[in-house]
Amino acid sequence: MLEIIEIKNKIDVFAIKELYKIHNKVFIDVDKLSYENFEREFYLDNRIYYMAIFNKKIIGYIGVINCIDFFEIIGIGVKEENQNNGIGTKLLKEVFNRAKKLKIEKIFLEVDEKNKKAQNFYIKNGFSITNIRKNYYKNNDAYIMMCNCF
Repeated sequence: MLEIIEIKNKIDVFAIKELYKIHNKVFIDVDKLSYENFEREFYLDNRIYYMAIFNKKIIGYIGVINCIDFFEIIGIGVKEENQNNGIGTKLLKEVFNRAKKLKIEKIFLEVDEKNKKAQNFYIKNGFSITNIRKNYYKNNDAYIMMCNCF
């Protein structure tokens, strides 16, 4: 059974290592966060993280910055063998639900202009391209995408 769990301030080292592995496999072509910086993310007050657990194994996560009047998704990843099963959509829905509770109307994110799979995923989930951020990634521009929560 799939569980989506909010990660609170206290998270064990094993869980962080598993999430970091997922992060590094999903974000291949971007500047990598060091393990220390990735771990630090879970302790910042304006961060919200959820992880997906299936059969007692961590298989995905989503991270968000709460910018008071909007959310910014800073990472979403699902293990390759678990992709295309609706897990990313369920993680996004947790973020949408949280945004609605906090009366946050907009969610933003950046996606590599060449990452069509991710773009299609976001479009399917209500996002649209609103702008371009030049040279955001090593050799590529990023599309800024936005979704209205309600």
